[in-house]
Amino acid sequence: MTDTLMVTLAPLLFLTVLMMMEIGHRYRLASHLTNDSDSDAGVGPAIGTVLALMGLVLAFSFSSAAGRLDASRKTILDEANAIETAWFRIDVANKESQPSLRGLFRQYVDARIRAYDAAGIADYRQQLEISYGILKQIWVLAVEATPASQPEDRALLLSAVNAMGDGASARTISVSTHLPPAILAFLFGTVLIGSMLIGTMLFCAGSRHWFYRLVIAAVLTSVVYAIVDLEYPRLGFFNLLKDADSLLVNLRSPIR
Repeated sequence: MTDTLMVTLAPLLFLTVLMMMEIGHRYRLASHLTNDSDSDAGVGPAIGTVLALMGLVLAFSFSSAAGRLDASRKTILDEANAIETAWFRIDVANKESQPSLRGLFRQYVDARIRAYDAAGIADYRQQLEISYGILKQIWVLAVEATPASQPEDRALLLSAVNAMGDGASARTISVSTHLPPAILAFLFGTVLIGSMLIGTMLFCAGSRHWFYRLVIAAVLTSVVYAIVDLEYPRLGFFNLLKDADSLLVNLRSPIR
C-alpha cells in the first residue's frame, strides 16, 4: 500500500527545490543591486565543488539503495525456496504426522504473507511473532516425526526447517536495513543547498529562466524520489517488490 508521505514527497520536494532556486536568485539580485557582483567572480569553483558533491551523494545513495533492493529480492527468493524444499521433504516424516506438519506449514506461509502485507511496523512484528511460534511447533513435530533410527530422514527434514528459519531471519534484517536517517537528511540538505546555488548561477537581471528551473527541479526530484522508492519499495508508488512478494503467494497455492 502506498504511503501518504511517499505520495506527497515528489510535489513537496519539487516545490521546495524551486523555492531554493528563487532564494539563490534573490541573493544574487541583491548582490547585483549593491554592486558587489565583482566580489562574486571567484565563487564559481566553490559552487562547482558543492554541485559535484551533490552529484556524488546522489550517485552513492542511488547505488546503495539499488543494491539493497536486489538483496531484498534475493532474501525473498531464498525464503520461498527454503519453504518449498521443506514442504517436499515432509514426505520423509511418519505418515501419521504428515497432515499436522502440512497444516502448520500452511499457517506459517500465511503468517509470512501477512507480515509482508502488514500496514505498519506493529502489525509486521506481530506476524513475525506468530510465524516464529509456528516455526517452533514445526521443529518440535519434525523431530518427533523422524525417529533417531532414521538419521538421514531426520537430517533432510530438520535441515530444511532450519533453512526456513534462516531465510526468515535474513528477510527481517533486510526489511529493517535502510540508509540511516542522518544520511537521508544529508542527501536532502545537499540537494536543497545545491538548488540554491543553481539559482544563483541561473541569475539574469529581469529573467528567472523558468524553463531551466523546471527541468532541473524535475530531474532532481525524480532522482531523489527514485532513491527513496528503492529504500522503501513497498511504500513507493511503483511497489518494486511486488513481483518478489508474489513468490510466497504463488507458493501458497500448491500447498493447500
